Amino acid sequence: MNPPNFTEIWHDLRRRVNSSGLLLAACLVLSGCSPSESEPPPAKPSSVLEASPVCPWRDPLADLARLFPPATNYVLETRILSEHTAELRRHLGRQMTPDENPLRIHRVRHGDQTTGSVLVTRIKAEHGGLELVTGIASNGLVRGVLIQSQREPEAVARVITGSNFLAAFAGKNAAAAWRIGLDLPEVPPEARFSAQAIADGVRSQLIVLFFANSPPAAPGPNNPTDH
Repeated sequence: MNPPNFTEIWHDLRRRVNSSGLLLAACLVLSGCSPSESEPPPAKPSSVLEASPVCPWRDPLADLARLFPPATNYVLETRILSEHTAELRRHLGRQMTPDENPLRIHRVRHGDQTTGSVLVTRIKAEHGGLELVTGIASNGLVRGVLIQSQREPEAVARVITGSNFLAAFAGKNAAAAWRIGLDLPEVPPEARFSAQAIADGVRSQLIVLFFANSPPAAPGPNNPTDH
């Protein structure tokens, strides 16, 4: 018996594989698709934070002591801002997020007086979600900004959670420039994206709170009431 010719066997296997590939390609063409179409296209990266559950206020008592030292308690108030959708889109430059409509306002109390509000929201920093707690006085000025959760590298986190950076937000209102290096402290290049995201997030909170505190539009030709 002659020994097997491995060269001939190898060439025979290659012919069979090539024939199978041609047969598969022909089937795909006849069925109306091509090999490249049989796989879904890769997902495009997004710079927008995906829809997520409403951001919780994780440590109210400690945050109240820092933002509103005389505060004795707070009351949760919910405002639907759908009637202001067009105006808010224009001022924000985007659609409202789940944290903004309905807006959950923590009205800060000192005895029987309301002294301000606390808003909590989640924004997209460079390395993931970042949770902001913003204290706002009754006159619309920022009392203080706290970061209750973040995922930034240590070098960036040290900048954006530092007192030098966060203290610069106090006293600002929605009409400020809200620009890093202009009316907010300059930061190292590696922290600039996240620092500006925080600034934009606080500004957005001031804007939505302004509309939430606005009285309802009076009935008229463009604002009919239900009967």
